[in-house]
Amino acid sequence: MTERRKEERYVVPELYRKYVTFKIRDGSSEFVPAELHDFSLNGVKIRTPHGLSVDSTLECLIGVPKSLTKEIPLTVRIKYCTKDEPAGNYLSGVEIILTGERIWLDLFSKVHDFIKERIGDIF
Repeated sequence: MTERRKEERYVVPELYRKYVTFKIRDGSSEFVPAELHDFSLNGVKIRTPHGLSVDSTLECLIGVPKSLTKEIPLTVRIKYCTKDEPAGNYLSGVEIILTGERIWLDLFSKVHDFIKERIGDIF
């Protein structure tokens, strides 16, 4: 398969997924947690306990509570959703179609880089 991404995708290692929050609002008024696997400035891969409809649009929040006091609001479109057999969860690729505050998303990527470089010292 040919890689179509134009920018680098940052993997969120399992070791510090607990320090990064990702929440989706899927048809209800409440945001529910999802697990962030990787991200770029244009898309993310998440794991959820239930499937998400391809081409649906969702509101999301991403944050690093111990480093940033602000959660970054995103609007995303589901590009694919597949069952993750061993765990019984679903992996979804989502495209970021809108963020009201791009500067905060850029800052999130910088915080991610810092955590990645210092993970052995911090955690």
